[in-house]
Amino acid sequence: MTTKIQNYLEEDVNWHQGAEANYPYKAEINGDKLVLRLNDFPDEHLYTLLVNDEKVADFDDWPKHWSKA
Repeated sequence: MTTKIQNYLEEDVNWHQGAEANYPYKAEINGDKLVLRLNDFPDEHLYTLLVNDEKVADFDDWPKHWSKA
């Protein structure tokens, strides 16, 4: 499945607890499965966003439109 080009960092996303320590949050938007991966900060960006198992973005600051449940 190819990930649609979309700026998920600008979307309203309600994150839920993930199953693994390195993947602490998961969400779903329009059928796309989103997962956050924690990285080796500060040598790498703090987070990597994966959408349908594809790397979409690396970032450090929690987007203002996102919430944690």
